[in-house]
Amino acid sequence: MVADAREIATASDQGISAARSHDREHFDDAVAQLEKHGDAARAVHAYVIRELLETSFQDGVSGDDVSDVLTRTVDTAAQWDVSVPPDSVVAVLIGALGVSERRGDDAAAAAIPLAAIIGAAMLVAAEMATDAAVDHVPYLVRAVDEIHRAQTHRDPLTQNDSRRSARSADARSRVVNPVRVVIAGLR
Repeated sequence: MVADAREIATASDQGISAARSHDREHFDDAVAQLEKHGDAARAVHAYVIRELLETSFQDGVSGDDVSDVLTRTVDTAAQWDVSVPPDSVVAVLIGALGVSERRGDDAAAAAIPLAAIIGAAMLVAAEMATDAAVDHVPYLVRAVDEIHRAQTHRDPLTQNDSRRSARSADARSRVVNPVRVVIAGLR
């Protein structure tokens, strides 16, 4: 997990930074690196975009807001000759909002090539971070950290021995989160 987290965070930072500076070569390299991580990269990007949506639209996201992000993302990408299919941007946005998860229809997103989804996610993140005038790196850090926490969290009520639970909780409080250490180098 730590090596994957490092690679995903580093490549995502590279791709989002490249999109913000319109650097096609580094952007394409980041997409290629992230394709190896498929679902994990998509999960990180969905978390980043969801949090950027919350930052940008604190009163809630409307259909017009989503349409505006879609239009700005596609238009900005076209300015530096990056082809981004609008359906991949739509899939990224509704995925980040959890719409496809609730409806159970990931079929449309599954038909889109992984590279297009990853590229669209980094373009959306870059567009939103630029528009909100925020640094995208803290969003990446929180995304990887939250995913790591969710993967390692165990409900103490499910453990049979309460003493083991107490020892386990004590040990967790003394352990340094390896993902936070790894990703701290991005700051």
